[in-house]
Amino acid sequence: MNTIETSVYWIRAPHHSDMFSEGYIGVARKAEKRWKYGHQWAFKQNRHDNPILVNAVNKYGWDNLVKEVVLVSDEEYCYDIESKLRPSENIGWNINIGGTRPPVTKPRGPDYVSPLKGVPRPTPWLVGREKPMSKEFFSKGGKAGKGRKQTPEQIAKRVASRRATLLAQGRTV
Repeated sequence: MNTIETSVYWIRAPHHSDMFSEGYIGVARKAEKRWKYGHQWAFKQNRHDNPILVNAVNKYGWDNLVKEVVLVSDEEYCYDIESKLRPSENIGWNINIGGTRPPVTKPRGPDYVSPLKGVPRPTPWLVGREKPMSKEFFSKGGKAGKGRKQTPEQIAKRVASRRATLLAQGRTV
């Protein structure tokens, strides 16, 4: 059994009074840190996983929500209480069943090789095209021949600058 102090917290609107059916119930080892760097940061970055909680924050404002620690105990007991407060999906602002830990990402290690390495993948803008691009398209360059033409002096200046940069970096010219 894990004896690290953990807390059950409740994020709610000021008018909410029923913990069993309103607001968001969560478990964290450091609730204040979870609120700031888990929930609040994710809202600002538009990266939060819970759309119902996002809607509540948009409606009431993060600073107007009441955030309180309900219980401090060991981790197993906190998850047990959360499972009793949120025994099924979509209760209050929670979208998942309570009492389960979030998934843990396992490190892949230094010898990990992507299963897609070496597998040819189609170029996105060519998918579904019946015929390949014409040779004329590729001969015009990336911007298809558009833009201002450079004078020979401008080209010579650009080439000289690039050579000087490579020489300063110790790379071959």
